[in-house]
Amino acid sequence: METIPALKDLSMDGGQPQYSKFDPIDSLPDELWITILESPCTFPPEAFSGVMLNLIKNPNVTSSYLFRADIFYDSDNDRTPARDGRDEGLVKHLKHEYRPVSYDLPGFERTRTFVRQLIPRNPQLDKPLIQTCHFYSKFDEEGEQNVVVYLPHVSHADDMPFYHPAVSKLAFEHRWQVANSSDLEDCAGKGSISISYKLFEGTPLTTKLERTALRLLQTVHKHGQGQVAGYEKRVHLDQVLPQKRYQDTYTRLKSEYGRQLSEQWVEVTDPGKHVFEDIGIASFLIEVWRDMYRMPGDEGRTHTERESDDGCGTANPARPDYPGFVDIGCGNGVLVYVLLMEGYEGWGFDARERKTWRIFPEHVQERLQRRLLIPEIFNSAKVDVAQTTESPECRERTNGTFEPPGTFVISNHADELTAWTPLLAYLNNSSFIAIPCCSHDLAGSRFRAPVSTKAMSQATLKQQDQRQGVARLPQQHCGDVEEEQAKKDLASKAHSQAAETGSLKRTEAQKKMPSAYSTLCSYVTSLAVELEFEVENEVLRIPSTRNQCIIGRWNQGVEDTRARTGRVVGIVERELGRSLEAVGADWIARAQKLAKKPGSGH
Repeated sequence: METIPALKDLSMDGGQPQYSKFDPIDSLPDELWITILESPCTFPPEAFSGVMLNLIKNPNVTSSYLFRADIFYDSDNDRTPARDGRDEGLVKHLKHEYRPVSYDLPGFERTRTFVRQLIPRNPQLDKPLIQTCHFYSKFDEEGEQNVVVYLPHVSHADDMPFYHPAVSKLAFEHRWQVANSSDLEDCAGKGSISISYKLFEGTPLTTKLERTALRLLQTVHKHGQGQVAGYEKRVHLDQVLPQKRYQDTYTRLKSEYGRQLSEQWVEVTDPGKHVFEDIGIASFLIEVWRDMYRMPGDEGRTHTERESDDGCGTANPARPDYPGFVDIGCGNGVLVYVLLMEGYEGWGFDARERKTWRIFPEHVQERLQRRLLIPEIFNSAKVDVAQTTESPECRERTNGTFEPPGTFVISNHADELTAWTPLLAYLNNSSFIAIPCCSHDLAGSRFRAPVSTKAMSQATLKQQDQRQGVARLPQQHCGDVEEEQAKKDLASKAHSQAAETGSLKRTEAQKKMPSAYSTLCSYVTSLAVELEFEVENEVLRIPSTRNQCIIGRWNQGVEDTRARTGRVVGIVERELGRSLEAVGADWIARAQKLAKKPGSGH
């Protein structure tokens, strides 16, 4: 746990709590506050306000027991906010329990008010909590003071959920003094942050409350210093779906299937990962499909009625009917099981059967099939597919043509089939989702995927030249010179003798090089873009580091089969630099070896 520099504990004095007014807040109205902890800081008021705003909207940062906060009221969106205890503006339209609790600090101006509901991860154990959050500020000759006060809508300590400190009020204070020193190091200013409690009557200050205060103050300090250091968030969640819709569906499915599947788990792998990962993916798919398709049960309901269900709906009322799904490389089958049990028709196949399949109901087992995928385009090549796959392990196969046309293609850690996912979806006039894991090329062999397809790389260079009006030299058409040189250097080092002494520190060129996983995701995305899918990317809220997904929406209508096949053949030969016959032979040889391996837990 990170330690705040020069952390000062003001809660104990000679073994006894030191009770004091919330010093520097003047004349609190007959209330006794306990300042628990205080620490110096170097981030200004703007950073403090930004950190507190983020913590109010994302309480899961400070507590792993929480999913999110639903914001019911924000005074910045209210043209006539409530003042002097009167409910005006938007407040008078809220239910009584959702209205902000008024609270004033003498000498401070209240600048913003939120009412939020804290949503727990496990609603069976903890109940939601409604809370008012006030922002206050004060300016004087000594500097600037900012205070954020949390007011839970709870009257007694026994009614407080486990994930929230059992206090009636909670306050964060930031003090900032601009330095007048001529020293450049001191001219920026200096400040401090502190956390204070207002206890329920008759409730003592416990060790748990002190630990909670330490954790909260550490989080504020860490995030504030991060803003000063120029930290920028790199991963942006909930780009495709609202967080609330996904998490509500996940909570329901987890309650329905999570414990049952975990207790019946027969694989050697960890059910805590695989079960809840697939439940999370199922939750995401269900909500995406509700936006993409007209689902069973929507008949007789207007578009407005469908949109009113948790904000679900799309601007286009003429959505196609749900076409069913196919999970290529379905692994343990948990994803197929959950979707089928939820009423979504589909099936899945894998090169190897899993022990997990046998724990599912009979009608689910019938939808889980052991099959090898030999793409139909290899049948048109000079490869004797029937003879090559005559071994018992390879007799059951599919050619990648799915019925009915437009069947949604799911590729979840499908490994050898990952790069093929956009191509298979294109051949079937289907939409797809791909969640990459291990990097394989279109022949099925392991490789480090490039950032984009060869055609996309060349098109990007041409667009850049056209925008900049630059004539590219012949030697520049091979790609970025520095990147090519870096690859050559790495290749030469791989074949040279290892140094007896030296450093493992990466060079600047190596630091700039994207990871193999990120390039694989980019490569699959570029394949989908080249085939004219409407592509969206999302980072899924699942317990896996391989959590990026690519959604390809097919909106091009039905295209001539021969034209589609020819286009895919051209991509395969171009990307691998070999004939279709050679690629097909390699694919089938690897498929035979794969079918003979024992099934894993995924």
